[in-house]
Amino acid sequence: MNALFRLVAYFGIQIRRNTRKCLRTLKRQLSKPLTPLLVWCRILVLAIDFFFVQAVRRSREEQAVIKKEIASASANLKKTRKENFSSSVRLFFKYCALALVRHKKYLKSAFNTALPILMIIVLLAEINYWNSFTYALRVKYGDETIGYIANESVYLDARNKALEKLSIGYDGDSSELLETPKYELSLVSVNELIDSSSLSENLISASDENITNACGIFIDGEFLCSVKNENDARSVFNAILETVHTDIEDATLGFLEEIDYVQGLYPDNENTMWDADRLAQKLSTPKSEAEYYIAQPGDSFSKIASDNSLTIGELKIMNPQLGDTILVGTMLLVREQENYVTPKVTHTEVYREEVICPVEVTYNSKLFQGDRRIIREGKNGTDLVTVSVTTVNGVIYDKEEIGRVTISEPVSQKVELGTASGGNYYGGQMSSKGFVWPTPTAKTISQRFGRYGHKGLDITTSRASGHVIVAAASGTVEIAGSTGNSYGQQVLINHGNGIKTRYAHCLYGSIVVRPGQYVSAGQKIGKIGSTGNSTGPHLHFEVIVNGRFVNPLNYVSR
Repeated sequence: MNALFRLVAYFGIQIRRNTRKCLRTLKRQLSKPLTPLLVWCRILVLAIDFFFVQAVRRSREEQAVIKKEIASASANLKKTRKENFSSSVRLFFKYCALALVRHKKYLKSAFNTALPILMIIVLLAEINYWNSFTYALRVKYGDETIGYIANESVYLDARNKALEKLSIGYDGDSSELLETPKYELSLVSVNELIDSSSLSENLISASDENITNACGIFIDGEFLCSVKNENDARSVFNAILETVHTDIEDATLGFLEEIDYVQGLYPDNENTMWDADRLAQKLSTPKSEAEYYIAQPGDSFSKIASDNSLTIGELKIMNPQLGDTILVGTMLLVREQENYVTPKVTHTEVYREEVICPVEVTYNSKLFQGDRRIIREGKNGTDLVTVSVTTVNGVIYDKEEIGRVTISEPVSQKVELGTASGGNYYGGQMSSKGFVWPTPTAKTISQRFGRYGHKGLDITTSRASGHVIVAAASGTVEIAGSTGNSYGQQVLINHGNGIKTRYAHCLYGSIVVRPGQYVSAGQKIGKIGSTGNSTGPHLHFEVIVNGRFVNPLNYVSR
């Protein structure tokens, strides 16, 4: 047992000896690269201490001595000045000479330190000064310098702008109005460079043309004339607005056209420079006269509209007195009178608008395609809508929504749609409001809602005749066929909640539903045709909410 203890003790002693050897060896190996580094660090610390710390300390001690000497010298100078001024002056220079001798090393060090700093400040100031200069082209027109530019492209742009103004009212070649300039390379301040707009004004001033400062009148970007006094021009347009009367309190008056008053240089001739009376007389005459057409035998709405680059809808809006037929000899307005300016009245209206509840769709393989089961009834919301209404001659010209506040949020309707195969269902991507696109294979919109009073969407495609029309949503058919009006063969479906959809100009004999029949979203109801007042095969699709025509794109998407 003792032998075992001695063996263990001996083993421990050997481990300790070997560990110490390893640690000494490791220390030697690590110290080899660290020793030079430590030596250099020590040298660096000593250098900093000698050249900086001690220098600062000596400088502070020297400053303290100089401060005491200055205080002593000041006291003596004050005392001497009271007794003899000339003696105080001689004593002052004596103190200065003595200071230079006593503190020669300190003053020399201070000078050697300040001089590089001063040179750096001077160098930076010099760089900053010369950075404000640049090489530029000096443009000489004749013997006159008209400006400094960065490159020749600035001149070319300025020349085009100048010729555009100089050519107003000029019948000849406008390029002859300006001479070719001369260029010289010059070193100038950056602030002396000018842009093309300023250079164009200088070119106009330097030209031989009779040019004067005036106010140019531009209507929708088109130059009309120039007047020497802008206030005179504004008074003419204001006088036109004063003739417009309205009973609406918050109404503002203006023009449909954009009127711009542009100050600048303009040719001073009778063709372009007008006075206020001539401007008023011009604005009181039409820009173009109205055009009329007298109906001839064989004429129809579509023929007359096509011959005059109009749609049937536009033609009927221009001639509201017309019925469903055109009699020979009837005079129709085909081109309205165009004025230079058209006064408008703008006001705001606020009304409540019903927000159709969204539809949350899930699919059920136990129901046939096109079948729809309501799981939860939805509830429509209400928004408070603010619109800007523009009227011309008392007739609404445009409406633009400018604000909308939610009064009550809609509650979504939950429905299930069938996915089992059926025989007459075409499906389609359903919108958030539960409607599908009414023509699965035709997606081109040839006439949008609201344009010239158009009440729906006109949808077509290449060789549109015969393409399938489907119900946009489930509902009950109210009309299937012709009712003797301009819609031709049509289908009207009532979807409930005050919403109806109309499908007009269907192909004769293609309607496959009947009044009173319930149809599902995506179910075939007919084919695209061109019956009724139609210029070609297309579907006229309407969405009617509580008797009011609304934009179908708010309900369907392609």
